[in-house]
Amino acid sequence: NICADNEELYGGLCYKRCSILTNGEASMRTSSWTCCTEHPCFPWKQRGSVGSKVMCSGFDVAGDGSCPHKPGACLADEELFMGVCYMKCGLLTDGAFPHRTAPATCCKTEGLGCLNFGNDRTSKSFDIGGGAGDHDDATPSKPHPPLQRLTEGAAGEGASVHEVLIPRRLRAGGVA
Repeated sequence: NICADNEELYGGLCYKRCSILTNGEASMRTSSWTCCTEHPCFPWKQRGSVGSKVMCSGFDVAGDGSCPHKPGACLADEELFMGVCYMKCGLLTDGAFPHRTAPATCCKTEGLGCLNFGNDRTSKSFDIGGGAGDHDDATPSKPHPPLQRLTEGAAGEGASVHEVLIPRRLRAGGVA
C-alpha cells in the first residue's frame, strides 16, 4: 500500500479506508464520498457522507481526518496540512497550541475559535519538518509532501518501518 495503513488509494489520492468509515459495512470505495457493500454496486448498496463541507469532510478525508493527499505518509512526529507534512504543533508548543491552521501558525482550539488571534501563535520556527534537529538526512527537516518510502517497501530496505517513521531524536528518547 502506498498510502498509510488506515488509507486506500482512489483516483490517485489517499483516503481513509471505507472499511473504517463504515465499520466494515461497505469496504469498496466508489467515489470520494461513497463506499459500497459489494460489487456490482447498485445505488441501494452505497453508503456515503459529504459531511458539513463539500471537500475534506464526510467520507472525503485522509486517514487522519485531513484532506485526501498524494500517496505517501508523514513522519511519526508530523501532521499533514494542505498536502504538506509539518512537525506537529502539539510537539512544537508543548501541547498549548496543538492545531495547525497555517504553515507557521498553531491554534489552541479548532474551527472558528482560531479566528480569535489570542488563540493563535505564529512563528517561523513552526514551519519545519519532523526531522528538524535530529541530524539525520533520512528524516526531512523542511516541510515536504508525503513520502512514499514511508509506506512502501520501507522495511525491506534494511530498516524497520518503526526506524524509518520515527526521527532519530525521538527514537533515542531525547528532544532536539
